[in-house]
Amino acid sequence: MTEVIGTILAFLAVLVVLILVHELGHFIAAKRAGITVQEFGIGFPPRIWSVVWHGTRYSVNAIPLGGFVKMLGEDGEVEAEKMRQRGLSEAAVDKAMAGAFNRKPVWVRFLVLLAGVVMNFLLATVLFAVAFSLPEPVAVTPVRVISIQDNSPAAEALLVGDRIIGADGKRFSRSKPLIDYIASRAGHPVTLNLARKGMPLNVSVTPRHLSDEQRAEGLGAVGFGLRSTIALAPARASGPIAAVQQGIAETATIAAQIPSGLGRALAGLLGLAPNEGGAMGPIGIAQVTGEVLQEPLYTQLYWVGLLSVNLAVLNILPFPPLDGGRLAVVGIEALRRRRLSARREALIYFTGFMVLMALVILITIQDIGRLPGV
Repeated sequence: MTEVIGTILAFLAVLVVLILVHELGHFIAAKRAGITVQEFGIGFPPRIWSVVWHGTRYSVNAIPLGGFVKMLGEDGEVEAEKMRQRGLSEAAVDKAMAGAFNRKPVWVRFLVLLAGVVMNFLLATVLFAVAFSLPEPVAVTPVRVISIQDNSPAAEALLVGDRIIGADGKRFSRSKPLIDYIASRAGHPVTLNLARKGMPLNVSVTPRHLSDEQRAEGLGAVGFGLRSTIALAPARASGPIAAVQQGIAETATIAAQIPSGLGRALAGLLGLAPNEGGAMGPIGIAQVTGEVLQEPLYTQLYWVGLLSVNLAVLNILPFPPLDGGRLAVVGIEALRRRRLSARREALIYFTGFMVLMALVILITIQDIGRLPGV
């Protein structure tokens, strides 16, 4: 139970940091642009505590799932319509909406909407840069066999406790190249060089060809679970400038890979590609976050940076009510040279929100199915 509570708290802490950094970007950009920021909240209502300072309410709320920035006019003309319904004149409405988000020039609204994404990219770059300045944990040989799958090549040749040092007489300093080499020899005999009870021994196995479905079920080419020794390699970056440069490059590389991965995951989620089921929702992310807590600081920083890049890319997708969807609405208004009606804009955001919630529910069901013992 203590471990579960720790995992939940760690996940919430990471989520709050990522979302608050994102919302801080919107907040700073909006304030600089003269937009009326009605509230900057940590967590989501109900409200626990708040204070009004310089026209903005700063609040701490009961649901610790991030935070929010509420700007006047961010939902289009909804607030203006309410004022008109209360009998205010058009001049009074215009005066009250002078600092409204939706009445600012298009380029200002674009910058404000992009600011949250930019902040997440910046956070990821900083986290990667710090991680690359630290000694990097790497899995090294020997690889210790900790479990063996039934009816597998390993069942005939290996014992739990065996330590694999190399293959076909080749020595590998790190675990991944060793495992990759063994898997690449599917269908061909491989001589595993190992130590059993302190004595050198060579055994022959023939790695099997696996389908994507078999891999998804957890089957391995040889069929054994392993544990590697973790050693610290020198830091990737030779200095602060190199660290920042590598942080930028890592952020860009990951960001470029996310759209295609998201497409495959979505296809798997909707049953269009049965072998693609990589979408991970809140439960899956929380589970991995709990596991990352046991890893070195390098891994922890890298994981949070990875999440920050994902949050940035997901938010820029042209899907309401995400930032990208709002950018698309602003773009449509710029092309039409007039604002959308309050009702139409509200319908767009509501529809997008419902579709988004449906996807989250589907992903969460998938996450639950992956939990141990489920």
